[in-house]
Amino acid sequence: MVDNPWGIPGPPDGASWPRLMTAPHPRATGTLGPEMLAWAQSQRLHLNRGSGAHRWWQELAATRALETDADGRLVWRLVILSGPRQIGKSWIEREICAWRIGQARRWGELQNVLHVAHKLIAAQEVFRPAAMWATSLKGTRVRWANGEQQIELADRSRWMIQAATDGAGVAFSLQMALIDEAWRVPRKVFDEAIEPTLAEAESPQTWLVSTAGTAESDLMIANRAAAIASLDDPGDVLLIEWSAPPDADLDLDNPQVWQDCQPHWDERRAERLKTARAMSAERAFRQQWLNQWVPGVSGPLLGEEVWRKVATRGSPGGDLAFGAAVRTDRQSAAITAYGNGTAELVEQHDGAGWVAPRLAELAERHHAIAVGVPRTGPSGTVADEASQLLGNLLVPLTTPQMEAAAGQVYDRLTTTPPVLRLRSHVTLGAAVAAAERRPGTAGWSWALDEAGMVLTAISAAVWAGEHANTEDPLIVV
Repeated sequence: MVDNPWGIPGPPDGASWPRLMTAPHPRATGTLGPEMLAWAQSQRLHLNRGSGAHRWWQELAATRALETDADGRLVWRLVILSGPRQIGKSWIEREICAWRIGQARRWGELQNVLHVAHKLIAAQEVFRPAAMWATSLKGTRVRWANGEQQIELADRSRWMIQAATDGAGVAFSLQMALIDEAWRVPRKVFDEAIEPTLAEAESPQTWLVSTAGTAESDLMIANRAAAIASLDDPGDVLLIEWSAPPDADLDLDNPQVWQDCQPHWDERRAERLKTARAMSAERAFRQQWLNQWVPGVSGPLLGEEVWRKVATRGSPGGDLAFGAAVRTDRQSAAITAYGNGTAELVEQHDGAGWVAPRLAELAERHHAIAVGVPRTGPSGTVADEASQLLGNLLVPLTTPQMEAAAGQVYDRLTTTPPVLRLRSHVTLGAAVAAAERRPGTAGWSWALDEAGMVLTAISAAVWAGEHANTEDPLIVV
């Protein structure tokens, strides 16, 4: 049974109540949520949907977060809002920040809001539409320069955005802080830099908005645990979370399991989850789409440290082999090259129809010794077409071979010193930093999202180059 003291309409068909939500605060006598929502709907804060209606869960979150006591003060000092990806969290982030800077008269002091994220660009995506809206407000100044991005109202109240560094918020007196994708922000940034700036504010409030994190997400882990411990006996922390329960044996292929942890559900959402399940590693699917905290889970398989060790300005040399792979949803594909212990990303484009002809062209131009393409999965159609164009040059990798190739590349990248180098490229660096694995038949392979697709193509090229014109008795085809 959900405590719903403000009579908020329940979820529409298909959507679910939060799995975890703090009970009504004993001091709460009202809420500013409806006022904020009505104000936001009268503005044009969002580029993509104008001033369209709110989703029901956004109404619930705003109404609960802005509960007030008999003196009109906010009762929640910390609001933790957590849900799966792509449900509209940025919408309510934008509205609460824009609304709060306009409340100087209500609380008798300038309203300074600091909005931080792990990367500045993430905060910019929320800020930019509001900044465009603010340019039409009389007496309002908008600054766009990096490091100085802010909206400043005529009364000098400000909405500022920064990256979540150790110095975030230092030297400011804040009334509100919003930490976006808080699972990626270290706890000390909040405890030592941001929280002290709120000490003297009237009705101070911090929002932690996030999906589930990893074992390193100390900011979310600590505050979420405290909130769960006081769900039925509230202090000053509000938790609203849509998530799958902490059950390692969940049927991840059951659409009802997906639906049970979604605050918004329709046919498009169902298709999005179906695609995510097909192309994501299990850890990523649990964390990002079911918002499930998985005990012991750490970050991506390789990470930025590995990239720093293996990146080189050198190019593949000697006898060249090429590889290719297609993303699960067939929205993009990649071609790679390998030779003399170095691999590089040659091309990456939308779709997959271009790959086989381009492989044939590259193989002829560079006198390639082999071309590796996965025989099964989304790359299978490329392998079929390439067999007609490349003949014996093609090495069509079976599923067991792809699993062995992925393990081979992983070992070569992570040994000290690494025995496989990767030519510096922004996309390849991002792939190494984010790549994850998915379980296989006898081992594992790269998840076929954008990052895993690139590393699958690298693995195919390395395997083909070292198994050209040979038969490997260790691999059962």
